[in-house]
Amino acid sequence: MKSNVTEEKTKKVKKETFMQGVVTIMFSQIAIKVLGLIYTLYLTNREGFGDAGNAIYASGYQIYALLLTISSIGVPNAISKLVSERLALRR
Repeated sequence: MKSNVTEEKTKKVKKETFMQGVVTIMFSQIAIKVLGLIYTLYLTNREGFGDAGNAIYASGYQIYALLLTISSIGVPNAISKLVSERLALRR
């Protein structure tokens, strides 16, 4: 009987920890988006930056986004595969 109670408490703690992680990531993503918006608004309205500066910024950002996407395509899948293999072998 005690093992069932302990098991239920462990599951509840894991669920709460997971939800705390989800909420933390959600708020951090919102903060990142807001800071990016503020930075972009400041940069586009800055004196002397103009259309040429916006064009350079936009083209540089597009290259960055492309390289970031290419570099991160397989990483999460590879990590989850390695973790599941280790768990299956109980290491």
